[in-house]
Amino acid sequence: MDTPGSSTNIVSGSALVGSSSGPGLSAIQELIISTLNIPLHLTDRSAKAKADIRMAYAKYLALLDAIKSMSKMVTSGTWTYKTVTNDDIIEIFMSKSAYFKNHAKVFPMVNRYPMMERWLSNGDDSPSDYDVWGYQRHTFDVLRSILSALPADAKVKGKAKSDSSSPPAEQRRRKVVARTVNKKGKQRADDRKKGDSKRGSPSKTRHAHT
Repeated sequence: MDTPGSSTNIVSGSALVGSSSGPGLSAIQELIISTLNIPLHLTDRSAKAKADIRMAYAKYLALLDAIKSMSKMVTSGTWTYKTVTNDDIIEIFMSKSAYFKNHAKVFPMVNRYPMMERWLSNGDDSPSDYDVWGYQRHTFDVLRSILSALPADAKVKGKAKSDSSSPPAEQRRRKVVARTVNKKGKQRADDRKKGDSKRGSPSKTRHAHT
C-alpha cells in the first residue's frame, strides 16, 4: 500500500473561485470533500478524534482512497479546477505532522497482523480489545511496538502468518512453551546417554579380568 509523500502535485486545472465554508479548510479542500463524498466525520480533527486510533485508521484508508480517486479524475480530465497537492488532501483528515509521524509509518505495517487489522476496521469479525492489545493502551506508540516486532512478510509465509494472527500474550506463551519443551527434550537425551554409559561400564570391566 503506497503512502503519499509531501507536497507532490497530483491534480491540475483552472483556478477555483470560492471561500472556505469549514474551519481550517480551504475552498479547494471543501470542493474535494463534496466531489469525493468524503464523510464529514472523517474530517473531524478534534482532540477526541485524534485520540481514537480506529478513527485514525479510517482516516488513513479514506486518505489513500481520496488520492487514488483524484488521480483518476485528473487522468480522465474530469477535474478542471486548480492544482491539488497531497498536502491539501492530507490536511482534510489530519495534520501533516501527525500523518508523517504516525499514520504513514505505522499503518502500512498493519497487514503483518491480520487480527489487529480486523480490530482497527471494527467490522463484524472484529476481535476483542484484549485479544490484540492485552492490557496495553490503544495508542500509536503501542501499535508501532507490536507491529515492528513482527516480520515484514508475516502475512505471506504460513508459519509466520499463524504467529502474527495471535495476540502478543499468546505469542509469548508459545515461546515459553517451546523453550520448556526443548529443555526437557535435551534433558531426556542427556539421561539416556548417562544410562547407556552406566550399562556399558561393567561389561568392559569383566572383559579386562578374563
